[in-house]
Amino acid sequence: MIRYYYYNIILVSILNLMLFVPYLLLNDRYTGSVSSMICAAFFGSFLALIFTHVMKTFPGKGLPEILALFFPKYINVPILILLSAMWYAAAGIAIIAYAVLINRFFNPDTSSMLVLLILVGACIYTATRSTLTVSLIMEMTLLINLPIVFFILFKASTNPFLDWDAIRTVAQYWRVPPKLEPFAAATYVFTGYTNYAIFNRLNPPNFRFRFRWALPIICTLILFLSFFVPIGFHGTEAVGSYLYVWTVTSDSMVLGYGFIERVIFLFLLLYLNLTLLYTTSGWHIAMEMIKSCLPKAKPHIDPTRTAASNYVIVSIFAALTMLSFYTFNEKQSLYITRSWLLIRLFSETATVLFLVILSLIARRKKMKT
Repeated sequence: MIRYYYYNIILVSILNLMLFVPYLLLNDRYTGSVSSMICAAFFGSFLALIFTHVMKTFPGKGLPEILALFFPKYINVPILILLSAMWYAAAGIAIIAYAVLINRFFNPDTSSMLVLLILVGACIYTATRSTLTVSLIMEMTLLINLPIVFFILFKASTNPFLDWDAIRTVAQYWRVPPKLEPFAAATYVFTGYTNYAIFNRLNPPNFRFRFRWALPIICTLILFLSFFVPIGFHGTEAVGSYLYVWTVTSDSMVLGYGFIERVIFLFLLLYLNLTLLYTTSGWHIAMEMIKSCLPKAKPHIDPTRTAASNYVIVSIFAALTMLSFYTFNEKQSLYITRSWLLIRLFSETATVLFLVILSLIARRKKMKT
């Protein structure tokens, strides 16, 4: 089961390329992004390792069941609804951004609203599946797509046209003190561990989180690649001109493999799969948290039948996503993403610290008995 934990970690870290994270970091490339990423590597790794240690105290239990051990439902419900809104928003931001990308770079003649409708329609079905099924979908999708994604990252970082002088120029600003906004954006790369707030239900009592030392290495490497590679391709000044900087970066690469020449088409197809998977995972977690607020709610990792409430809840997510896309323009969406990243930083930190306290209380009770 350890592989499912790392699937969540890698999925979220890789998808940071789609959630304006590189753009937000590159905006402050001279004013604190480098130092913010260094601090985020330590802080994000610390939270991830602490969270995994805490979840070992509650094997087979998700966050709703953990809260139910300590608090009455009238306290748990507001907490779970707020947290579900965070997961819903993350998935909504990703799928909206991808619908815009499809329209802008892949098929400009197609309406973005129609593309988004097709994407959310697919996610309605997949997100309503059982927790075990979503985990298996994640495994199959990542095993197919990740080798190609890592290949593209490797080709980008070893490209002969990469301007290492530009990279060194920006790296020299590591002495500039960190800032809150790039720090919040950088810590997002490490936040995949939070998905185990629900997926921890799959873990047996004797489960062990092994190879946790690999988590900081993988996420830190992806974080610095996502920041420095576009600088090497576009230069220290031009790199700040692009909103979807990694899409433009992929369009700057060429593969001499016959039928595959422009990397952007391969890049967009890969991230279509990853965005759908990320949205499926995010909406599933948000759905499970809301279901835990319902009367007589019982967690099931693999029920024989899909509950009607699953379709109702996820359909509401889809409708809200469509409404958000219709209501907000691209500039407003970027502002919402910035605000969400800041809120996520504080809510995630508070949640992890809160769970640490609960785990200490649970261990003391166990020792007394």
